[in-house]
Amino acid sequence: MRRLVLALVVLAACAGPPASSTHGAPTGGADERVRGGTARLLFAGDVMLGRGVAALDPAGLFEGVRHVVSSADLAVANLESPLTERPHLPSAGPNALEAVPGSASLLRDAGFDAMGVANNHAGDAGPGTVADTVEALRAAGLAALGSGSSAAEALSARIVVADGLRVALLAIDTSGTGPRPDGSGSLGVAGWDEELVRSAVQQAGRVADVVTVGIHGGLEYVPTTDPRQMRLARLLASWGADVVWGHGPHVVQPVRVLDPDGDGRPTLVATSLGNLLFDQHAPRTRRGALLEVLAGVDGVRAFRIGTAEHPDGPVAFRAWRPPRGDASALEGAWWTLARSVVPARIRRPGVPARFEGDVVDAALGDVDGDGRRDLIVAFRRPFRRTQMNVLFPRTSLVDALGRTAHVGMYRPGDLRPRWVAGTLLQPVVALTPCDGLLAVAYSALDRSAVVATSAWRWGGFGFVPLPELSGSGLPACADVDDDGALDPIVLERSPR
Repeated sequence: MRRLVLALVVLAACAGPPASSTHGAPTGGADERVRGGTARLLFAGDVMLGRGVAALDPAGLFEGVRHVVSSADLAVANLESPLTERPHLPSAGPNALEAVPGSASLLRDAGFDAMGVANNHAGDAGPGTVADTVEALRAAGLAALGSGSSAAEALSARIVVADGLRVALLAIDTSGTGPRPDGSGSLGVAGWDEELVRSAVQQAGRVADVVTVGIHGGLEYVPTTDPRQMRLARLLASWGADVVWGHGPHVVQPVRVLDPDGDGRPTLVATSLGNLLFDQHAPRTRRGALLEVLAGVDGVRAFRIGTAEHPDGPVAFRAWRPPRGDASALEGAWWTLARSVVPARIRRPGVPARFEGDVVDAALGDVDGDGRRDLIVAFRRPFRRTQMNVLFPRTSLVDALGRTAHVGMYRPGDLRPRWVAGTLLQPVVALTPCDGLLAVAYSALDRSAVVATSAWRWGGFGFVPLPELSGSGLPACADVDDDGALDPIVLERSPR
């Protein structure tokens, strides 16, 4: 169930007491934190609801991605189109992107909780545009990030509680062209002022469990990491930001994990998540990345990257990308581990000589979730013809010694089998039982080297495997999501 408390407090960007704010009440000290377990935070790139998008049927614009966005505990994107009824400035020309205020409900219904407004299009309709956008978002129940009547207030962090975790949200226009607060009391958007930004991030870190910063800017249409945005991200990381999510280049750029001070608490950096929804036609501009982060009070633990496309207008979610590094299986899907994980100690007793086959690996664990520990064994035994294995070429099932590969669950005391797999098409060379799951490594029939890894979930009559991760790796278990249960992990991965 999604549990989110929005717009609780705003932090001032200066080191002194928080300034008054139109967004909410000032916070107390760090001892007032609400300490939680873990939360799933989702970040998307540019969303534009004006110009050509406004001519599309609004009913299905986000239907193909809503199930992904709404499943996160907190979902945020950058709103590239201001929400106002004001006519755009003549100077904006064909690049004016304003949309009607009522379109904010589309973002709410898509599952978003907050939108960044600090970008170069925030003032397309002149003075008052930022205030119109903030009011439209607020009326739809969405938080607006990166606006204020002064530079310090615009840089103030919005603090939300997502599943018990206090998350600080900041948004900054680094392009230098967004409308800045002019001292008249009207709203502008946050810009890059190194001292103010540093103070805002550090202050946010004193009262929040996780600090996230959205940055808008960078070279447009370039799919490689933007050097300037990366330099700013490294500064933010050194000041305590846990997630830096970028937008503005309109194409997806790589995601990186940094640890500039070497303290083991990483910073996840995406200099551009591309366009979640836009009406551009340049190459790669109809594709965006969804960055989902598993975070706890100790920062980012794991993440995954999804691909969304909108070739004909409506956004469709395509798939989560396979992890490139060490990985964990969480809720039936693979996530990339963002930090070092200490695997749980698993008991690996010897298997009695009377066992029916040649043991490859064995361990004790409760892989079917019934509360009892079983002896899980990967083994080889002489080929036996069955109704199933005769359907496959013998050379694909039998090793050089005439044996087939199997995995079984046995009662530890008397080796009474509880479940034994038929002939495996991919031999298991290593296994580690977790809580209700099994982490495995595959080899070839006549080679012991690991060629792929996976995790198996008990399905009642047998195991259901997750997609394979190619390359070498060490199957293990750890409680990655802090729910008290051991999750399958794969360490020392070398993807092919």
